[in-house]
Amino acid sequence: MSRKMKLTLSIADEDGAAYIEETVEKNLPHIEEIDRQGFKKSFDQLETAFLEARKEVTDEAVRQYMEEISKKKLSSK
Repeated sequence: MSRKMKLTLSIADEDGAAYIEETVEKNLPHIEEIDRQGFKKSFDQLETAFLEARKEVTDEAVRQYMEEISKKKLSSK
């Protein structure tokens, strides 16, 4: 049995309203899995999940933010 991690990145306006919000879910090893497969392998899976989630959520939020900037730039011309 595994557990899920949700990583959410939020970019908010000055008034605190979420402007962009992106969430990524990744599976994490459960305690029984850690006991069965060993700490080193489980820690590697945990670290990999966090790094992948951080990259995915950041890449997508930056893409959305840049898309909004380009829309505003085009509409101001």
